[in-house]
Amino acid sequence: MKKIILPVLAGCLMLSACTTPGKRTAIGAGGGAAVGALAGAIIANNTGGKSGQGAIYGALAGAAAGGLLGNYYDKQAKELAQIADVEKVKDANGKTVRLVITLKNDILFETGNAALSANSVSTLNGLLRVLKKYPKNNIIVAGYTDSTGTKAVNDNLSIQRAKAVYDYLMANNLRTKSIQYTGYGSANPVASNNTAAGRAKNRRVELLITANEKDLQ
Repeated sequence: MKKIILPVLAGCLMLSACTTPGKRTAIGAGGGAAVGALAGAIIANNTGGKSGQGAIYGALAGAAAGGLLGNYYDKQAKELAQIADVEKVKDANGKTVRLVITLKNDILFETGNAALSANSVSTLNGLLRVLKKYPKNNIIVAGYTDSTGTKAVNDNLSIQRAKAVYDYLMANNLRTKSIQYTGYGSANPVASNNTAAGRAKNRRVELLITANEKDLQ
């Protein structure tokens, strides 16, 4: 019987990790403690120890791992907020699962252009200084446009602008767990495209940042 328990636990953990992208990214301190307690109890039982003690040790280890990821996000978000708009995306349990950093296109690019403007250098250099402190990040650079123009034009422009930011980060020696770029055209607007102010908000480049708690241990 003892040889069966651990594979069952592993299967449970795999299933819990594959529910949604958000929950897979961060269990959080509470979830980490629960998983750690279960693992600790089983390990203690299989090795002849007391399951109660194993659960305590496991809970402490799990809470530390989940809390470590939360602190990683919080510290990074605080630093990035000095440079750009930062959103903490949370799961149903209130745990941060990713950061969304929004860079405004009117700072980065001239109208209808995918070449970085002179005004963008200060913002991107500030971004680089922070990101270099967090090499365990998984980053997606995503470009967006407003609804003006054709879909083909907007799709291409959003990709080219995302690539311009990506290229700048890479050319200036950003080292991170993974980084890629993509463009969504006028999809996923954050404001109405019926007003000039709304269209300005929709013209943006976002950095979606996630991390894995295992990489922080």
